[in-house]
Amino acid sequence: MAGVGVLGGRQLQAQSSVELRTLFYSESDGRTTVLSPTLLLHQDLGVSWGQFDLLLTHDTISGASPTGGYPTLSVTTTTGASGSSTTAAGKVPMVPYSDERKAEGISWSRRFGAHLPTIDLSHSTEKDYLSKEYGISDAWTMFEGRGTLHYGLSYADDTVSPVTRPVHLAKKTHGLALGWTWVMGENDLVDVSVSRMKLEGYLDEPYLIVPVGITTLSEHRPGTRQRDAWLLKQAHRFEWDGALKTSYRYYSDDWGLKAHTLDFTYDQRLDDGWIVSPRLRYYTQNDASFYAPKFATAQPFMSSDYRLSAMQSLLAGLTVSTEIAEGWTASVGATYQFQQGKKSITPLATAGTSTSPAVYSGPGTSAADVNTTTLTVGLKWTY
Repeated sequence: MAGVGVLGGRQLQAQSSVELRTLFYSESDGRTTVLSPTLLLHQDLGVSWGQFDLLLTHDTISGASPTGGYPTLSVTTTTGASGSSTTAAGKVPMVPYSDERKAEGISWSRRFGAHLPTIDLSHSTEKDYLSKEYGISDAWTMFEGRGTLHYGLSYADDTVSPVTRPVHLAKKTHGLALGWTWVMGENDLVDVSVSRMKLEGYLDEPYLIVPVGITTLSEHRPGTRQRDAWLLKQAHRFEWDGALKTSYRYYSDDWGLKAHTLDFTYDQRLDDGWIVSPRLRYYTQNDASFYAPKFATAQPFMSSDYRLSAMQSLLAGLTVSTEIAEGWTASVGATYQFQQGKKSITPLATAGTSTSPAVYSGPGTSAADVNTTTLTVGLKWTY
């Protein structure tokens, strides 16, 4: 959840480390690409002063993104904040964009008896978005270390400044989380947690449109959103130096979205300090209550953003890490995700002049149909 454990909820360690990690993300069909170098510093300050974490990242983002427009059987030209693009017949309309995101996060924690309180602060900027987040959390160890109650509060104060108009629009997020970790035995660990986030303010996507009848309008969403998540995690260690980590997450909100995520990661330690970690994740969600690819008439709330549509995805990945010298660890990872919309649509005969599907022999399409590739390279020094 936002603001709680922004740096991963570290436990107290007797070592310090510096890690440089670079991520490359790419979507199919010329959509979004991201290059994201990140610096992570973990500094142990001793028993009296606790530990300090610092995160610095700089994302370079470019490519094209679906506009929310309906695909047609004619070539269309779309103009957006970063330029114009031509969409081939039968394809989802997209518009090019580019941006940079700079983010900083700091975290401090110190053990007080059975408690490990943590304070998180983070800040990020884009050309049209400013985010400031604050969080406080605690991990309370019980039953001679077998159980841990973890809980936290967060607050985010964001400002949206669309480049297409001279306004500054506020968005606030309040969050809380509660969870319980239990050591079931030498080889098993289970964690159950719940979280709630309440968003209010400007929640629209300022550059997206909605097809309405023979025209298009700007999308409009409710000014509040309550997001709930339930998470179950389990880890089992095998005698052959392997460990299987399984998680299931159920998500729902008052926009009508419901989603399920099932995630498996297996870590296998090999000779000479090598660790191989394959991963498999399945995700599915339904439509938001005010989502549709097009509307016959204007509604109080409406969006054609594919991220609010019914979709499913399957992700497979592999990470390999090894100790290359004393105190130095290198890692390389890759994932590939296949994502597909659950409801394909048929392109219209002519843009903006017909509300009836054309006679079309080709396959249906969905803006949610996109495949993604992620590559990560990391180098960590522990001292």
